[in-house]
Amino acid sequence: MRNRTRSAVAFAAVAIVAVPLTVTATTAAWNTTEWVHGQVGTSTIDCTDGTGFASVASGRFLSGSLLGLNLDPIAELEQMRLALDGAGDVTVSPGDAIDLGSAPPDEYVYANPFDVTALSAINVDLTGFTVGLPGAQLGAVNQYANVATDGTAVGASGLVNDSGAVLVSDATPPASLPAPARVGLSGVLPGIAGIADVDLEIGAVAASSQLDGCALLREELWGETAPATAIVRDYGIAGLGLQLDAPVVGGLVSGVTDAVDTLGDAVDLLTGPGGLIASGVGAQVDLALPGVLTTSVSGDVSLTGLDLLGSVSGLLSAPLTDGVITIDLQDGTIDVDLDALLPSLNDAAPNTEVVLNDTVLNPIVDRAGLLLDTWTTQIVAALTAELRESSLVIDLEALVAAPGITIPPILPGLPPVTLLGLDVLSADIAFTGTLGAALDGTAALSIDADVVGLVGPVNTLLAALGLPTVTDLLGVVEGLTATLLSGLTTTVSDTVTGALTTLGGTLAGLVTPVITALGGVIDALPSVVSLMVNVQPDQPGAPPGATALPASGDSTAQYRVSALRLGLVDALGTVAAVTLATATAGPVTAP
Repeated sequence: MRNRTRSAVAFAAVAIVAVPLTVTATTAAWNTTEWVHGQVGTSTIDCTDGTGFASVASGRFLSGSLLGLNLDPIAELEQMRLALDGAGDVTVSPGDAIDLGSAPPDEYVYANPFDVTALSAINVDLTGFTVGLPGAQLGAVNQYANVATDGTAVGASGLVNDSGAVLVSDATPPASLPAPARVGLSGVLPGIAGIADVDLEIGAVAASSQLDGCALLREELWGETAPATAIVRDYGIAGLGLQLDAPVVGGLVSGVTDAVDTLGDAVDLLTGPGGLIASGVGAQVDLALPGVLTTSVSGDVSLTGLDLLGSVSGLLSAPLTDGVITIDLQDGTIDVDLDALLPSLNDAAPNTEVVLNDTVLNPIVDRAGLLLDTWTTQIVAALTAELRESSLVIDLEALVAAPGITIPPILPGLPPVTLLGLDVLSADIAFTGTLGAALDGTAALSIDADVVGLVGPVNTLLAALGLPTVTDLLGVVEGLTATLLSGLTTTVSDTVTGALTTLGGTLAGLVTPVITALGGVIDALPSVVSLMVNVQPDQPGAPPGATALPASGDSTAQYRVSALRLGLVDALGTVAAVTLATATAGPVTAP
């Protein structure tokens, strides 16, 4: 058996077509070596001018079974198959396949582009593959076969050009690829709170099998060494991903909105004539003056230029991504680029199993947790910045009054003297600046105090109460700048910092269900999904049920390759396997 070699891959953009279609195409060209050797039965094998070979080639994009449905008998999913007999007669299946430029009786080349609408009844979404790609002759989902009387055969399927060459690999530009296909996994995964649906996303795939039957027959029958290109199997996979429809993610935005409203309500407590700032100013003036005096505060405290929800609107609309995990807050989805966490899906050895284990999958949850933690930190930072930059205006008047008092008569026989209560002094306390300055203790408060009414009566009342003069009291009030600033900073800091701390805890509570839901999917995935790439039935390690015809007599073996095999295990333990992009060349039979 010859070792598989990889063909040169032509990278070109292609577009989907529907039957019928007129295309201009070229047929495959093969370099043959002139090897002539006597008789095999009644035939002479001439690899230069050989004719009379019988050969078979086929391409099938989708086969197998999915959730109890056998895909193989579905007529719309029929493969492209050519069977050429030794007399030069060819059987084309399906009958309405597109002739790409056959040259009968020597060569036949046909395509049967895949009908994505045939999948409406099953849980596979390939509609993305209909995205048009500029400058192409055939579709992203194509099925191709080429047979010739000189013993060459080519089968291809998937994203291939009109010569059956694979057009997808690690190096294919994303702009040249269609949208991924989706295979629903909800039917095999257990129910997970916060998760509505789970899809495995499969990027564009392709496979090609090319066989120089004449050269291989000379090797098999007579031991002549065939060139390495006698058997060439190639495949390509653009990517592999996971998409979760997660209502729990959608709850993040509404949860943040509610938390921001709560923060706004807490900050509002600072403002107004009866708010925390005004009340604190009145209490501190009261505390600085003799207890018999009373202080009342009027005026206003306001915050302007504050748009808390607007400050985080960008964080609530932009997807969160690190290039591997993408959390779309608006759509309520989580996308995982599995391909980025796995060894290359391309250029793998035949029958390479893609291992989904803790080493591969656990980083998904870690990455999502880091994204969400960073996001919540950014929200708190944005709200903090918005609060600090808002404009705080303090315009208060503290009015200090002395109570009335009755004093004994000055001379016997005279009635007691009643001194009525008086307003003693008023202090205008003002500040205009940022809330950040109040938080930092750098706000420049101004205090302008003055006596109310006539100094004489006021001092008389104060003296009767055993209090200092109004001039002394004015000095006390005007000296309260540092005290009032300290109180202002404490009041604002306690309110704002406390509200932000509460908000941070709320956000952490919103994130936890998302991580839990994602972890539930990741934990279940290895037990229900198996993946294998570069599936070749004739090579060691082929999966169960993968078969290919062996060589016999004067016929070569059948050489098959599938880009991807997806196995699913449901709750009853039933295994279903779907194969994507299968190409088959051979057997080729000598004349």
